[in-house]
Amino acid sequence: MKIPFVDYNLYSEIVFNKVPLSNRGLTKNVSNSIVHTTSRSSTIVESFIGKTIAVHNGKVSERLLITPEMFGYKLGCFIFTKKLGKSIHNSEHNRKKIEKMRRKITQRKVRKTTSKAPKTAKAAGKKKK
Repeated sequence: MKIPFVDYNLYSEIVFNKVPLSNRGLTKNVSNSIVHTTSRSSTIVESFIGKTIAVHNGKVSERLLITPEMFGYKLGCFIFTKKLGKSIHNSEHNRKKIEKMRRKITQRKVRKTTSKAPKTAKAAGKKKK
């Protein structure tokens, strides 16, 4: 079985309630605070349950309250990096593109129908004479 990966700084902040200030060994006590991390690949272990972790999604840090059902999953599974929903896919930019494509399609149909009509009338007139 593979050992779960947990970032050392994240683990030390949560388990030992201490944040290393520098390489001199100085530490600062942290109690009942939100822990910030960019390590989305860290696995949630038992000591994380009940804590609040702010996970960076590439733009901002989003808070995540760890529950027992999350045990064994990665932090990145619960914080999305991309926007989801219909509001993104139906944005103003996309609507403009769709309208432009519809106009092109209808213009092609109009050109084909108008260009064919006179040719057939002339051809029909010549055949009648």
